[in-house]
Amino acid sequence: MCELLGLCFNTEVSVHLAFSGLKAGAMENHDGWGVGWYDEYGTQIVKESRPAGRSRLAKNFQKHLGARSRIFVSHIRRATAGKVGYVNTHPFYRRFDQKTWIFAHNGTIDTSQLRFSSGEFSPIGETDSELVFCSLLSWLSHRDIQLAGRNGFTLLHDKLREINRLGELNLIFSDGRHLFAYHDRSGHVGLHFLLRQAPYKVVRLRGQYLTINLAEVINPEERGYIVASKPLSNENWNRVKPGQLLVFSQGNSIFKSVGE
Repeated sequence: MCELLGLCFNTEVSVHLAFSGLKAGAMENHDGWGVGWYDEYGTQIVKESRPAGRSRLAKNFQKHLGARSRIFVSHIRRATAGKVGYVNTHPFYRRFDQKTWIFAHNGTIDTSQLRFSSGEFSPIGETDSELVFCSLLSWLSHRDIQLAGRNGFTLLHDKLREINRLGELNLIFSDGRHLFAYHDRSGHVGLHFLLRQAPYKVVRLRGQYLTINLAEVINPEERGYIVASKPLSNENWNRVKPGQLLVFSQGNSIFKSVGE
């Protein structure tokens, strides 16, 4: 199964620790990995269609790149639709409404029933995930929906539930201002979230035997949310309800829909 990761914080943070936990699932998901984020230069995407656990690029990304952002979207892939290759590796990105959107999906959707106007947003690769992304942006564009408050978020939730009827749908995506997380209506795979804020504690990361004192490596001013398919540490993670949409901005939870 694929695994998802998203971060939304009140200040620029490193994704190093969270990505370390995500990589622990790479042995089962060996068809590619990717990370997207926003910085002062624009939108950055690093991805490749190689196992993250054996990737020199993934290792260098963790140790040397030093990427910092308020928002990260990451994905480790196990291919179910579309061959293994760069164009089919998540996250995907598109420019829309003067923003760059970053999108990652876990699950399988019956795209034969997915209807949208082609042209402005067309898939480059072969995955159902990218087709869902394009159809969602097309819907936002043609309906002129603004995702800036409860009304827009509620309409988005209704649309995601509609797409979810076509298969399995776990999503983490961002417009650069918000982080959106949607959990499949049947509870496929799982989706969890964590509020990380001071005072920080000693924790054990997923897949590692050593513990880390977060107070020694994290700025005490940092506050925000981490969303992942599986808990990435032994901290107090919460389950996202099946069929629920969560929206975060600047390190705060600003919308939480009802579940199924």
